[in-house]
Amino acid sequence: MTVADDIIGWAIRRNGSCLLTQEVDCGETVAPFHACCPSSTVCPTQWNVACCQSGTNCTATIAEEPRCANSSWAMFDNEGYFCCEDGQVGYNNGGSDGCSRSGASIPNNALPLAEVDQVVLSSTSSASSTSTSTATSTSSSSPTSSSDSDSSSSSSTSVGAIAGGVVGGIALVAIILAAIFFFRRKQSRAKETTVYHNVNDSNDNKDTAIQMPHQTYQAEIDGTPRAELASKEPARVYELS
Repeated sequence: MTVADDIIGWAIRRNGSCLLTQEVDCGETVAPFHACCPSSTVCPTQWNVACCQSGTNCTATIAEEPRCANSSWAMFDNEGYFCCEDGQVGYNNGGSDGCSRSGASIPNNALPLAEVDQVVLSSTSSASSTSTSTATSTSSSSPTSSSDSDSSSSSSTSVGAIAGGVVGGIALVAIILAAIFFFRRKQSRAKETTVYHNVNDSNDNKDTAIQMPHQTYQAEIDGTPRAELASKEPARVYELS
């Protein structure tokens, strides 16, 4: 429905004449009533009086979605829809439509009619419809947002797992390299502190030469240190002359 369609609907029955400058007179129905429509509409000739946009015939449309051309009017059904002022009573007088003030008498043999609901297409209902559509769109798009969020969460988890694996691998390699370095360093130190023993037998004193890296020590076989004693001269004898 367009904005122009919002003001189409069934005509009102007025006793006497239509409102000057505000309504267009669609003609007399059953005296003294005239069918009246808003001044911005026209009244195409058909089985009941409808108020339509110029150049169009909206009777079929408003028969499916019955409403008055002015949403403030009251609508009645007398084998065909018509409208009265709000607060008035619509009646059937021998097959014709009429409106009477509430509490006023109606023609003899006339039957009062019950007011029926009408479809009101106003800017308010349009806004409500738009809001409903927006809410529906938001609701329908929620699963997509949730899926995107889940996908983003899964991607973050995968990236975190990969990063953790890389860091763990680097740490393992560093530990292995450090172990190799300390192992080799320990072997090198062990070689430098090794004591070499060279045993040289001598026919005379049976001394054993114990050679250590950069230094040689002499020792007796029995472990007793060698020492030379100073020799003493024999006492001289002097004769008396």
